[in-house]
Amino acid sequence: MEICSKKDIKFITGVMAASMLLGGCTAKLNTHNHELKEDPNAKTSFDLNEVKITDYDKDEMDKLYREYCFNIFSQTVKDYGSDENVMISPASIMMALDMVAAGAKGESLDQLTNLFAAGQGPLTQQAYASALMDRINEAKEVEFNCANAVWNNGLLLGDSVNMDYVEYIQDTFLAQYTVTDFNSKTPDEINDWIDEHTDHMIKKAVDTLDPDTVMVLVNAICFEGEWAEEYSDYAVNESFFTNADGSSKEAMFLHDNTSAYYETDKATGFIKYYKGNQYAFLAILPTDESINANEFAMNFTAEDYEEFINSVSYDYEVISKMPEFESDFDITLNNTIAELGADSIFSPDTADFSGVAGKPGDIVVSKIIHKTHIEVDREGTRAAAATVVMETCGCVMEEETPEYRYVECDRPFAYAIVDVETMAPVFIGTVNAV
Repeated sequence: MEICSKKDIKFITGVMAASMLLGGCTAKLNTHNHELKEDPNAKTSFDLNEVKITDYDKDEMDKLYREYCFNIFSQTVKDYGSDENVMISPASIMMALDMVAAGAKGESLDQLTNLFAAGQGPLTQQAYASALMDRINEAKEVEFNCANAVWNNGLLLGDSVNMDYVEYIQDTFLAQYTVTDFNSKTPDEINDWIDEHTDHMIKKAVDTLDPDTVMVLVNAICFEGEWAEEYSDYAVNESFFTNADGSSKEAMFLHDNTSAYYETDKATGFIKYYKGNQYAFLAILPTDESINANEFAMNFTAEDYEEFINSVSYDYEVISKMPEFESDFDITLNNTIAELGADSIFSPDTADFSGVAGKPGDIVVSKIIHKTHIEVDREGTRAAAATVVMETCGCVMEEETPEYRYVECDRPFAYAIVDVETMAPVFIGTVNAV
């Protein structure tokens, strides 16, 4: 993929690495003698071959996905415990953990499935994740790519891995599968793959690998898009942003006139489309000016989001502004995933990944790393002038004075990059400082 031109707005996110370890490995086996043997009865708790032909209620699954997005975002913000900028990719997290779930059984499989789609079952969840990945990779007029890779530690697992599992993740998640003897160079190999598949925006996610690491699963998502309607030069100017700590910072602001206005008791907002009109930037400005965006996010539930997106009105001329901003974020998600109900995957007493290799308790998830990067700058936002002219012309033709609404993101706010058809976030974050 070519690096974006200066006309592009770049949203690059979504490195998700789940490192799976042998529970009690040093006491159980001699790693150099491959004493972890494949269980001849090791099969997943659902038929992997049925995923591609599984039908499901798309509206219900879209709603459950939106619920998951805000559950994990709220919990991430709580666990992070800071008023700095936060951004996660719920889609990236789901893809990586669904690859993990494909080799899970029993309670581990149930918890991972319910994390995303409670009550729907693993076939439905896996089918939905596969369809979401296809939709991302088939996006029009924006660069949007989702890629997966799995590294198998040949010293510990070797050929003991269930090949039905390997073939499934290769077919369903298009995962690159590599068997190699893990050594000091393996983190560099993983980071090089991440660097390539995030258009060189996330260069390093893995520092070192524990000697007992048997498998590393990685998802990377990269999005690059231009606004559908250009900003004119006069729609970009300097102003002050009030940071979460109360300080003021001069920043470049992007001004726009749009027609879609969102308002609930908790927030107001506007939406700005990317080329192709399949994805859009949704700004969510808290009505409570005394709180920062993370405090807002902790208490902005999935139900609040449903109310927010359903509040959309086209009765006003919406005057909006938001700052240019850039931020990086990283977090270890073990506690977040456990708090959301999938705690069994971390303990050898309860983890069951015998669908991958070995028997229950042999493999556990040891670490879940999530890193993101985002840039929003005026280099790609010249199209906004067309928006102002077109919507101003449309209002003038009404032969009446338009009613205005203002959404001025000159203080902490939240945002999401959403699929316009479902209003489901692919990325979601906060801006507390510029």
